[in-house]
Amino acid sequence: MKIVAVTGFFDVGRAGYDNRTPGHYIDWLNKTLQTPLPFLVFLDPAFDASGVVLKPEDRIVHVPRSELTMFRHRKKIEEIVANSQNVNRRDIAFNIPEYGMIVMSKLELMKRASKETDADFLVWVDAGLSRFIPDLGDGKLKVTKADLEGLNFGLTTTLHLAQRMRIGKFPRSMVGRTLAMMSAGDFIVARSFAEELSDRMDFLVETEWLPAGLWDNEQVAIGSLLFRGALPGTRIIRTHVGGGANTVSWLFGAEPYGRKPPLYVRWRILLDEFRTRRTPKSQCYLPGDFPEAEFQSWVRSRSTV
Repeated sequence: MKIVAVTGFFDVGRAGYDNRTPGHYIDWLNKTLQTPLPFLVFLDPAFDASGVVLKPEDRIVHVPRSELTMFRHRKKIEEIVANSQNVNRRDIAFNIPEYGMIVMSKLELMKRASKETDADFLVWVDAGLSRFIPDLGDGKLKVTKADLEGLNFGLTTTLHLAQRMRIGKFPRSMVGRTLAMMSAGDFIVARSFAEELSDRMDFLVETEWLPAGLWDNEQVAIGSLLFRGALPGTRIIRTHVGGGANTVSWLFGAEPYGRKPPLYVRWRILLDEFRTRRTPKSQCYLPGDFPEAEFQSWVRSRSTV
C-alpha cells in the first residue's frame, strides 16, 4: 500500500490581513515536509521555491493559479464577496477572495496529484499543519491496507456537522457563515476517487452556489456534500471540535488533537441547535437530496467539451 501526501502554497497576500508572511509559511511548510511521507508540493511557478527543503522522495509540481478551476470564476466570486449582505465578514474568505479560491482548490490539487503518482491513497496536508502535528512516535504507518478497504474519502467531521446530521437538516442559509464542518487541514482520498471528488465540488459551486450568489470555504462545501449523501465511500474517522492534524495522527497511531470546545463554540452550537430546528425543511439541505442524476449528466457534458 502506497500513500503520498499532497500540499501546496500560493501567496494570496495574507501578510496584509493577519501578518502571516510567505516566510512564515515556508518555515511551517519545511517542518510539515518532515512528516514521514513522500510529498507532492504544488506551487505557482512564479513563486521563489529556493527556500523549500525537500526530502529525497518529495517533488514540486508547478501549477499557475490561473489554471485552477476556482480562479476561472474569479469575477463572480469577487462580486459575491464584495456585495453579499449575508456572509461572515470575520472570516478570511470574505476579506481576501483569493484565499477562498485557494482553499476551495484543494480537491482539484488532489485530482491533479492523482495523475502525478501511482499511490493507492493521497493525503492532503496543509502547508502550515506542522503547528498541530504531534509526535508521530517511530514514524511508521499504523493504518493497514485492511483498514482502508472500501474507503474513498476519510475525514474528521466537527461538532457543527454532527449536530446537523443528528437533526437531519442543514439550513442553506448557513452557506456564507463559514462554520467549520470538517477538518480540512488534512484528509485522505483514494487516488481512484480523487477526480470524482473534485468534480463533485465543482458541480456544487458551478450549478448551485454561484448562480444563487453564494460562496464559502472548503469546510462548508465538503460538509454539505457529505450531509447530502454526495460523497460515496466516505468514512468519518473522528468527530472533533475542529482543527488539528487529525488524519496524520490517525495514520501514525498518534494521540488525536486534544483541543476542547471553547466557550464560544459551545454557545454557537447551542444557538445553531435552535436555529436549525426551527428552519423549515423547504429552506434546508436534507439527507440524500444531492441531485445525483444531474451531476452525472453534468460530468458527461463536460467530458464532451
